[in-house]
Amino acid sequence: MIFDTDKQTIGDLELFTDKKNGNSIYSIFNKTATVGGQDTLYEMLNNPVSDLDFLQKRKEQINFFFLHDFHLKLHKRQFDYIEYYLKTRRSPLRDNIIDARFDALSNKISLNSDYYTITEGIFHIVQLLIDLDTFIEEAKMLMMPVILEQELEKIKKITSSKKLTGLLNKPPKQARDLSYWQINKLDQFFRVTEKNAFRDLLTTVYKIDVLRTLSQIMKNEGFSLPEYYNETQTVFDVVDGFHPFLASPVKNSFSFNQESTLCFVTGPNMSGKSTFLKTVGLMIYLSHVGFPVPAKSLKTSILDGLFTTINLTDNMNLGYSHFYSEVKRVKDLVLKIKPDSRFLIIFDELFRGTNVKDAYDASLMIISALAKIRNNIFFISTHILEIAETIDNKDTIMFRCFGSELINQQPIYDFKLKEGISEERIGLLIIKNESILQILDEIVRNQEKKQSI
Repeated sequence: MIFDTDKQTIGDLELFTDKKNGNSIYSIFNKTATVGGQDTLYEMLNNPVSDLDFLQKRKEQINFFFLHDFHLKLHKRQFDYIEYYLKTRRSPLRDNIIDARFDALSNKISLNSDYYTITEGIFHIVQLLIDLDTFIEEAKMLMMPVILEQELEKIKKITSSKKLTGLLNKPPKQARDLSYWQINKLDQFFRVTEKNAFRDLLTTVYKIDVLRTLSQIMKNEGFSLPEYYNETQTVFDVVDGFHPFLASPVKNSFSFNQESTLCFVTGPNMSGKSTFLKTVGLMIYLSHVGFPVPAKSLKTSILDGLFTTINLTDNMNLGYSHFYSEVKRVKDLVLKIKPDSRFLIIFDELFRGTNVKDAYDASLMIISALAKIRNNIFFISTHILEIAETIDNKDTIMFRCFGSELINQQPIYDFKLKEGISEERIGLLIIKNESILQILDEIVRNQEKKQSI
């Protein structure tokens, strides 16, 4: 089953970026050795699912590489040669001795770049197949996930082919060690006879590249594999979660109890509310890709989808103001909710695009209604603290907050999630600390001086 999400959510979570050298979740995971591995990683990350069996199997494969400290030798240059060779426009060489001699002789008389590409490509494929054969024999000694075992068996069928047996036992040390007869025969083998099977082999190798990379991120970055639940009650439990963009992140734990459907987050500016909400969204998204998550542990139900509204912009093309864009967004997401659906929906600073009175009334109305909906999970943050005092359905709402401490009239944040409602109001203090009024007064004085001259 497809995990439902949208462009707004993908952008809010910064999963990918169009900016050169831009920071993204993809860039954090993108430590693969091959270009094919990069493409496979992108494809995986771009396709979350709500299929428990699929997610468990992907988790098992990543965990296999995490537990067993051995790996397949992968070299980017080698795969560049192989892919370039497979894409050559030169017709496959004919698999007979006469044509093989003719092709080799023609190349000696006049060097042919296509013939060189074919020879180099075949040489690098042979080196890859030797490494794969060694890798498979080592893997067979361990308890492999079934899917990985099946994929390696397909590779073994190619490496065990009669056309390769002698060559793999006595491999060439360099491309020119290949005989002209071997070149024609193997070009026909890789680009015609076993064309599809060999492409499947490369697909598996690129997948192994990704699985190994993910296991290394778990070891080096403190990520962990999620634990899935497929029960009626919604489960969401995080221990020491953090956002991977932060150099020295403060880790927070959070657990959604069964009586609650909505988490109401308050706190002053810059205290960590938005980062926390992004972290929550990221946990759910990555867990539904089957990837490791930035936390000591995560227990989660299989959800139907994830939607966030964190960095919503005006829709100038449609003539929407920021407030109307917010209203449309709320309506669109509410329409997705069905009696048996199970979504995680996040609103950061609900209705920030209108005046305080309307924002208060609208937020109170929407939050009170969402708190009555079961099975789904809602996270909503706000600066309007008065909402918490008058909100209905408090029994189904979890109140969480971030705080700060004033030291020498400067707010110091600990970025720790706490129970309760924040009552801090430091927005005006931040403005005063930036000396904006003094700057404006200085501008006025300078203008008055100029006018008096």
